[in-house]
Amino acid sequence: MGIFMFNRFQHYLSYGSTDQQTVRELSDYFDGLIVPGTIAAFQAEGTRGFVLSLSARSNDPYVIDPRFPLFQNRLGTPKKSHVMLADVLGAPELINRSFTPSPRDYNDALIRNVASHWIDFNVGFENVQVKTFDKYAARLKEPVLPQNRQDPAFVLPPYTMVDNEGDGWADVSDRLWNASVEYARAKGMSSKLRRVIAASSATTWGRLASKHSDDELVAWISGLDEFRVSSESELVSYGLALRECASRNQRVFALYGGFLSVLFSRHGLSGSSHGIGFGEYRDWVELPTSGAPPARYYVPKLHRYIGVDIAEVIWREFPELINCECTECSGLSPSDMDYHGLMQHSVRVRAAEIKKWLYMPTPQVIEELQRDARDFRMAIQRLSAPPKVVRRAEESCTHLTMWARVMSSLDLL
Repeated sequence: MGIFMFNRFQHYLSYGSTDQQTVRELSDYFDGLIVPGTIAAFQAEGTRGFVLSLSARSNDPYVIDPRFPLFQNRLGTPKKSHVMLADVLGAPELINRSFTPSPRDYNDALIRNVASHWIDFNVGFENVQVKTFDKYAARLKEPVLPQNRQDPAFVLPPYTMVDNEGDGWADVSDRLWNASVEYARAKGMSSKLRRVIAASSATTWGRLASKHSDDELVAWISGLDEFRVSSESELVSYGLALRECASRNQRVFALYGGFLSVLFSRHGLSGSSHGIGFGEYRDWVELPTSGAPPARYYVPKLHRYIGVDIAEVIWREFPELINCECTECSGLSPSDMDYHGLMQHSVRVRAAEIKKWLYMPTPQVIEELQRDARDFRMAIQRLSAPPKVVRRAEESCTHLTMWARVMSSLDLL
């Protein structure tokens, strides 16, 4: 039986170097960290120092995501983090600048090499220079002993994104898994491995999951945006796939998920991860640029981030729709909050959402979503703002009735 990611509903945060203060100060408001492999490779010593000092303080679990679908892209101008992750995997040839890789590129030698290097990287992750550990431990402002640092709670072997079952990538993913198990077994640590299944659709993901007997699975459905109204049928398919896993006694943790993943716990989802200020979903196609998330305000009644400017407009006329009672808000308007306050507010609110909604009966969930959608629509109709602003405000709440329909559909199926 698993620990950490697969106990009750687990709320993990995806770690970024700009998130250190929030993570350090609010560790009681989440259950663990997902460390992107790109960050672990590129900012290696600093990431180790921060994550390990945190784990030594309170046994906070963490897992490193290999982000391997990155290498299914043609990387014409690879970032330094891409190059360094390929080096960690012992395979600089994973960087393809001139063509899109294909499953045929993955011979057995490459598979074994990547699998072994990734496991060795995880095994050695707790090795950090004393001065680096002490630097980050000092920021915790309490005694932290280096001998209490933890290794990763689980190891996620490299995996691929599967578009359809016949595209060849599922076979590559299975071969990476098998090579990882073989190498880990020789090191006496195969029990720490957890399989990631990544697919471009919920239906494909469900079919792939049904082919494996693992008790615990990690899920990534590329581009599954729970706020997009057109995602409705895909979200229903996702809920059904999770329910089928539960019928096989398989527990599933989602690498990406927002508020809706909390509601999907009743259909078998055991937890999810998201970034601070972003990351409720992710498309596997690599973005040309990345960086810290923009300053946005997480609206508790909408269960989503919206622009600070739109939140401010609504707050001025209908503060009851925007107000939050968390420590960071303290009666402040959205525009009065600084970036750090906005990020901490979002983490506190997600923790409160889990407490309130996790075990709420489904009929009540549907009723509250419909009521909040109705309240926002009525308020926006009376909003004194330019048409463009009103339109953006309208778009911010359309997902609520869609979620109610998804929950209702799953309740009837």
